[in-house]
Amino acid sequence: MSTRTNAPAVSVAGHAASMPTTRRRALLIAVVPPLLAPLAMTPRTAHAAVAAIPAALHELDRAAVTLLDAGETGHWVAAGQALARAGKAAHKVAPLESAFVEAGGELRHFFQARNDLVGDLIEAKTALAVKDRRWLTSAAVHIAARAGQLSQPFAARSGALLPQVESLLYLARRMRRAMVWQDNFGFRSAQDDFNRLWSALKGGLASAPPDRVRALDNALVGIASSASTAKVRRLYAAVQQLRDDTAGR
Repeated sequence: MSTRTNAPAVSVAGHAASMPTTRRRALLIAVVPPLLAPLAMTPRTAHAAVAAIPAALHELDRAAVTLLDAGETGHWVAAGQALARAGKAAHKVAPLESAFVEAGGELRHFFQARNDLVGDLIEAKTALAVKDRRWLTSAAVHIAARAGQLSQPFAARSGALLPQVESLLYLARRMRRAMVWQDNFGFRSAQDDFNRLWSALKGGLASAPPDRVRALDNALVGIASSASTAKVRRLYAAVQQLRDDTAGR
């Protein structure tokens, strides 16, 4: 969510299997692209200016995570409010086309992510209408992934590690969704991928605040001993903090 790059390989085993595919086909929504497809966007070195990640994409990401939180717990009113915020943020995406290209993104990737986002919002609305927690959490994960895809060119210029930290967030979302789906295989797969990617990244985080790295390590230790929704949320929060620090926000 396709050309591969030299980024650390991340398995998607269990991801497609956990999707409500019959419903997605009914809505004519495209299958989610592979995990690291955003990293395939080749920066155009002719554009020298460093572009900050647009506020609309931060808004979309925050709304998607709030929707995921509400979906996990079945808080339908909060979910409706979060989905409304995601919809408003999505309306602000279309004008970002030029900035996306100027930041080094490819136009086809912009259109694909934006069109997929429309489908994901429709899916989330339908899942909310029937109060399906598993379906709603899947849709929320996809919406957050679109925010990551659309942020990729901007993130790549903010720091070399940032795109890979975004991949950690994606894997943490997979773990959260797997908890809701009671998908033990999917959870273990995402957990293993997370651990491998984190081991590869830690050596390049010398400039990161030690407390951020320590918080993430501690969260991983907690999950290794006994996984729970609260512990996976704690891990997700630790990665978010690290992402924000890496992005310089």
